[in-house]
This record gives sequence, C-alpha cells and structure tokens, in this order.
Amino acid sequence: MKRLLSYLFLLLLLPMNIMSAEPIAAMLGRILPNNGDADKFEWTVTGNKVQQFTIACDGYKITVSGSDNIAVATGINWYLQHYAGVDISWNAPTATLPATLPVCPAETHTASVDWRYYLNFCTYSYSMSFWDWDRWQQELDWMALHGVNMPLAITGVECVWREVLMHSYGYTLGEVNTFVTGSAYYGWFFMNNMTGWGGPQPESWYTHQQTMARKIFQRMKDFGMSPVIPGYVGMIPKDFMTQTEASTISGWTASDIVNGGNWCSFVRPYFVNNTERLKDFAANYYAAFDRLYGDVCTTHFYAIDPFHEGGVPSGVTSAEASVQAMWEALQAYDAKAVWVAQHWQTNPTPIVTHTIPRGRLIILDLHGDQYAATQCTGHHTTADNANHDWVWGQVSNFGGNVGLFGRMDRLINCFYEARNNQSVNKLVGIGALPEGIENNSMLYDLLYALPWTTTDYTRDTWIADYVRMRYGIPVNSTFNFQLSTLNSVWTRLGAGIYQCPNDNQQGTTESVFLMRPSLTPGTVSSWASSTWYWDFAEVHKALQEMLSVSETMKDNDNYRYDLVDIARQALADYGKMKLDEIKATGSQAAKECFLQLILDQDRLLGTRSELRLGRWTEAARALGTTDAERDLYERNARMLLTTWGDRLQCENGGLHDYANREWNGLLAAYYYPRWRAFFANNCQPLVWFDDFEWPFATGTSAIINNYMPEGAPYAYGTFTAQPEGDEIAVVKEIYDKYFAGL
Repeated sequence: MKRLLSYLFLLLLLPMNIMSAEPIAAMLGRILPNNGDADKFEWTVTGNKVQQFTIACDGYKITVSGSDNIAVATGINWYLQHYAGVDISWNAPTATLPATLPVCPAETHTASVDWRYYLNFCTYSYSMSFWDWDRWQQELDWMALHGVNMPLAITGVECVWREVLMHSYGYTLGEVNTFVTGSAYYGWFFMNNMTGWGGPQPESWYTHQQTMARKIFQRMKDFGMSPVIPGYVGMIPKDFMTQTEASTISGWTASDIVNGGNWCSFVRPYFVNNTERLKDFAANYYAAFDRLYGDVCTTHFYAIDPFHEGGVPSGVTSAEASVQAMWEALQAYDAKAVWVAQHWQTNPTPIVTHTIPRGRLIILDLHGDQYAATQCTGHHTTADNANHDWVWGQVSNFGGNVGLFGRMDRLINCFYEARNNQSVNKLVGIGALPEGIENNSMLYDLLYALPWTTTDYTRDTWIADYVRMRYGIPVNSTFNFQLSTLNSVWTRLGAGIYQCPNDNQQGTTESVFLMRPSLTPGTVSSWASSTWYWDFAEVHKALQEMLSVSETMKDNDNYRYDLVDIARQALADYGKMKLDEIKATGSQAAKECFLQLILDQDRLLGTRSELRLGRWTEAARALGTTDAERDLYERNARMLLTTWGDRLQCENGGLHDYANREWNGLLAAYYYPRWRAFFANNCQPLVWFDDFEWPFATGTSAIINNYMPEGAPYAYGTFTAQPEGDEIAVVKEIYDKYFAGL
C-alpha cells in the first residue's frame, strides 16, 4: 500500500521555493506581474462537490469563487479571456490587465464533465524533453488556467527504473543505461516500445530529473490536480536473468521472461511471462516510485497500456492472466487505483476491458474528432457490453509538426453530442492528447472552454470570442475598428484550413520544403497522409488582412506570432505550387525560386524564438554539466527531429522526418541542402541518410556542407534561440515579394 511519509520528512526533501501555501496567489504573480494586477483578484474556495466557478467584477476588483483551486484558476482565466481580452498562451505566458477593468456581472459556470485530461506520452519527448523549471511553471499555470485536473505526468520515471533495478536487483548505473533510453526518447520507453537508444545517461541527468519531477508533482498537488502516472506494464530488461544478483531472483527461471519483439526496428523490452514474478517486480516498481515521489505525488490514476502498438509478444502464455496480474499488483499498491488506457488503433482490447472492473477503468479516446461519425457515443467502451467510463479526446498534432491544422466543427459538435448522451455512454471527461504542443493554441483554448459553456459554442461564436481574447480587445472597448478584419482572418481560416475533412490524415499537412526531395508533392513522414484540402487563396487573403492591421496591433505579441505563423503557412502553400510547376515544366527559374522560398521561410521563422531550432538545442545543452553531456543532449535533440534513430529505424522503421519541424535553422541547414543537391543532380534522388541526414544529426561533416547556404550554422552548439529581425517588416517584405500580384 502507499506509504505516508511524515510531514517533517517532506520538509527535509522538498525545496522551500516550490512549497506554495497559496498556489492561486503565486500563479497570479507569475502571469500578471505588472502594475499590481495580481492584487486585483479576490477568490475563495468553497469546497463544493459540484465543480463550478462564479466570477464578477465591479470595475475595481475581480471576485472569483470556485469549488477547488482548479475551478478558481479556470474562473480567473474565464474573466481574463472573455472580459479583459487577455490570452495566456504558450508564446505569451504573461500579460497586463486593461487600465480600467471591464465590468462583469456575476455569472456561474459548471463543468459538464468531471475530468479535463491533458498530454500524451509523446508530448514529453517531442516538446518537453529539455524543459527547465521556469518553463514547467508556465505550463503548470497554463494547465490550471485551462481547467486541467488530470494531466499525464512522466517526468522522472526513468529515475524510478534506475531505483528499482539498482536498489532491488543489484544493477550498476552502467547496466541500467543499457535499458533506459536517452533524454528525448522516454515517451516510447515508458510505452514499452524501445530500450537503450540515445544514452547512456550520466548520473547528473537522473539527479536533475528527480528534482524536476518532485517540483512538478508538488505543484500539481498544490493546485489539486490528480496526475496520471505510468503503472507497471510487465516490461523488463533483456539481460535481467544474467545481470541481476542471483539472490534477488531466487526461484526465477529463464522462461519467466520472453522477447517483447520489435517496434519500428527498435528492440522492445522483454516481458515478464510468469504472473507471480510479474507481481513481484511490480511491487518493487511501485515501492521505488514511493521512495522517490510518494510524499509529493497524490493520485489514484495509472497509465497502463500493455501490448501497445504491436500486440501480444509471441511467447506470452496468457495475455489475460498477465493483465489480471498487473491489475492485482496495482490494487495491492493502491486499493483505490483507476487504470487509464488509451483508445488508439485497436486498443484497448477485450483483454483489458473485460478484466478491469467497471468504475476502475477510464479509456482515453484519441480519435474524438478524427472519426466523427463513430466517436461521439463511446462505442469503443461498449464492445461486448464493456461500458467503461471514457474521455473524449483529440490528438491534433503528430510529431510536433508545424502547420495550421484542425477539425474545428468536429471538435465542437462531437464533444457536445457526446456530452448530451453522457448518462448513457459513460462520458466523464474531455482531453487534449497531442504528440507535440506550442502550436495551434486556438484549438486548446476552445477544447478546454467547451465543458464550461453555459451556451453551446458554434464556430462563429467561438471565433468572435477568440479574436477578442487573443488580441487584447476587452468587452465594451472602444478600440474595435480592427475587430471585423481580425474576425475575417479567423473566419477564413476556420472555414478552410481548420476544417480538415479527411479521417485518415494525422495532423497538419506537411510543408513540401521538408520532404525528402521528389517532384511529386507528398508526405514528409511515413504516416501523415498529407492532403491540400483548403483554398490557398483564402490563406493569402488572411495574410493580407492580418498585415492591414499591423500598425494598430504591432505591440501585441499574440498578433506578431500569428502573423508569422500565417505567413509561414502561405509560403509553404506557395512552395507546393512551385513544386507542381517544376514537375510540369522543369523550369530552372522555378527551381531557383523554390530554393529561395526555403531560405526566406528560414529568415521569417527566425524572427520568433519559438520557431527556431536554437531554442530546442540551447535548452538541451543547458541541462548538461560537461561538454560531453551537452553534446549528448543535442544529439538526442537533433536525431529526434530528423533521422529519429539509426539507419535501421530511419529507413526500415519508417521513422525518418516523423518529427519534422518548419523551424529556422532546420530549413537552412537540413532541408535546404537536400533540395539543392536534388536539383543539382538533375532531380534524381541521392543517398539522403548517409550524406545529408545522419551527418546533420551527429554534427559531422559530409556532402551536406557543399550545399548549405553561406553562413548557415551546422556544428553542435551553433544554433541560437535569439530572434533576429522584426516580424512585421519581414512579413511585409515576403508578402510584397511573393503575394502582392496574386
């Protein structure tokens, strides 16, 4: 059972700077640091069982009452967004209130679902691999403001594996590191997909991650969130029977563990085939978690997805018995445990849904807006009368790819349809489960507003609200003359590129600039199914309209970010048109224009730190304590976005460019050389992995250097996060160059 550590022990372990007696006050101080804005809020926690908040403002003070801290934070955000014109976003984590507070009569909002889930195992790798505490604080504040009360939490779980193997089975750190992956790959390690790749991790990494995890768990606890933590899924090192001290596995036999097979040409962990041994190892795993985090982590939710993306290994005697053993081990640790499983592809199968009792299993539906015709009823929970609780969710982003994308109408309509039938279909929550974040923030503001609405949103009413909150236009403001233009921008986008009609498309339509060169526009990664389903002219018009209000909006950071993002999309669209022209005519002028488009895109994105490769690599290097560690982390950072793995995984596993990013630095130093070499080779393919991709991932010289633009950085430690140039000036230049005559 879970241990209860003494309060004194907690004080000794927990850094004082993360202990917050008043988490709401501390959050307000971080998000509203200017002009005493944080002090303009008064709040109370009612303790009501019904999740709701009430807000009001008399022009001098904003009062918020809520059933718990998350409801209070959500109420604060509701006032900020819907009355004050303040959108706390990934690119703008702080703000300033209007000089005169907009008056708000008392209004109450009640949550239509109990749980607001957030994150995906992949998010921790594709977006969060190298975050420091400042960045984590911003995200945790963002979660609270958006009503998230059930976040996935996997930071520092590699430390649990180090602890269980070293403490319970006598491994050395070196032996642990043949099993545990590198810093950018934990999402797939914890999902039982791969081992070892990307390491070995130094002791300093484990120390850092354990400290970071404790801070994260404590802040979640302060806010009253219930994190979902990785439960034990039966995985075990391949060398367990030979590396483990014999006295710790008395009675084990070689047949007690079996080969887990492969995933995208990576070697999976082995699997504990003997159910009693599985329960023994699980007990040690949970005890290790308790020793490291038991005093700061308060939860009863456990992410357990056995046999993920690959099915049951051939040597497993009984999958049903194995799942039953996992459940018994979990109950022995936490009698109130709730098993949380992803509905992804064919999972969860009846092996899970018919083993875990009703009320003790929550299924996360990752396909909520993708297959609209079938994902509103909880059908995947009712097969053969399983009828489990479930969370309506959407992935929306794969691999952290950059691009405008969404299924806005499906997001709105499908959730409301599911909500309206929740007494029958057992809906208990809504969630965002993206593989990558920090893009298309409009979708996330919308998704987390849906369960609190008193009047159902339509696309038009949401866009009207969003424009005000995003660009700082308070209710009753006289500064409204640009409203119609900005509404037109988002109406165009909302009716077009944010309405992907294709069920099979996984995330954004990828930019042709990022493709392995070919004369036929297609997908960049293996499973994206990119299609150009929108009218390019509407994006061009949206860009023109955005530029038309630049003088009045120039001081708004959300506007500047969105202006660059829309211009980026317009340039990517134009690149597709040019590639079509090259295929049709072979025009040398079109080829030269295409190459220049890539460099102009690189320069455009360089105006925003969020869209620079250097932000990613600098964050990675900052976690190293030696040059060798810094280079190891940058190697992880570069590989994940390019080759993903070695030749075997990149080619045979189909993982090349899965995490492609339309980012400054990557365009000039990675994607551009491939295209330049392709055109120089009479549009014939070259050996992309050996001569271009692996050299970039590993920071070594090769043919790539002969095709890089002059002055482009390449070596480890050379990319920077510092933005260059003025966003508006660069966008105007690009617009005049490419779009003024269209």
